[in-house]
Amino acid sequence: MASRSSWGIATQVAAALCAALAGLAGSAARADTLAISEYGKITSTLPWAVAFKQGYLKQDGLNVTDIVSSSGGGSALRNILASDMAVGNLGTATAIAAINQGIDLRIVMCNADNIGDLSWATTMHSSARSLKDLIGKKIAYTAPRSTTEMVLRAAVADAGLNGKVTLLPIGGLGPGLTALAQGAVDATPLSDPALTLQADRYRILFRANDVFPKFTYSVVVATREYTLKHPEQLRALLRARRRAVEFMEQHHDETAQIYSDIFDVSLEDAKKLLPKYYAWGQWSHGEFSRDGLEAMSRGMLAVGIIDKPMDWSKLVDQSFLAPDQQRKLW
Repeated sequence: MASRSSWGIATQVAAALCAALAGLAGSAARADTLAISEYGKITSTLPWAVAFKQGYLKQDGLNVTDIVSSSGGGSALRNILASDMAVGNLGTATAIAAINQGIDLRIVMCNADNIGDLSWATTMHSSARSLKDLIGKKIAYTAPRSTTEMVLRAAVADAGLNGKVTLLPIGGLGPGLTALAQGAVDATPLSDPALTLQADRYRILFRANDVFPKFTYSVVVATREYTLKHPEQLRALLRARRRAVEFMEQHHDETAQIYSDIFDVSLEDAKKLLPKYYAWGQWSHGEFSRDGLEAMSRGMLAVGIIDKPMDWSKLVDQSFLAPDQQRKLW
């Protein structure tokens, strides 16, 4: 999943730009460090772990010797801008906010367009069985302008419940579960590992996939300067990630071991968690989908990140993907 707890994306982006420029003035960053937002924290970053462990990031002219993580938002952008590589994985909303702040980024690959595990849940003793049972109740999301707010507002609108429920930013997934247990909210967003490993504690009311079957919430970006100066290196990086996804699809046990190592879960739990992600098609091979981009545009409109639908043709550059991955999107 995408970052669900980033506050004030535009403010973070501006701060990240200033910090990155100041850092570049003092010293050059390592070219062999790849910046991946929430690496090792959210399952959509698993292909990068596989690419790293399998050595794909040190082939075809690449020499990535380290992956740096972040909490998403401005910190993720700052890591990308401070690196000589100037390419990395970023939440789509953060990428758009950065572009709107004047940072010259190109979106070159879809990292994830399936929200997968994100769901809204209540306690097992609640009488609620669906979103429509929450009229007059309080529903949590993580933070303003987060993915959870985008999905929740769309779900409420689709169910005809605007003005009939109270939506509350709760500060994160953990605080949401605490608030649910204490009765401060009647439903809260839930994701793995709790969604799978503690399934007997919660009743799922609706899933994000029910609202947005496709949702391009995570992308690979590069500065325009990098795309012009290092096109072959960029193509090699995107090939490496695609190879990782193909490896994952063919080698489930090896992938579970990598997941266990990088994400700090037991191998037993990894083998419980991953099967449904394969069934969902969680990990894009890199190609974009029109439905995913349009859904992201709708979500950003709903929470005020943008004030008109996105013209993706000006931001998405498919030329670094393999020919069979390039799609007619507009």
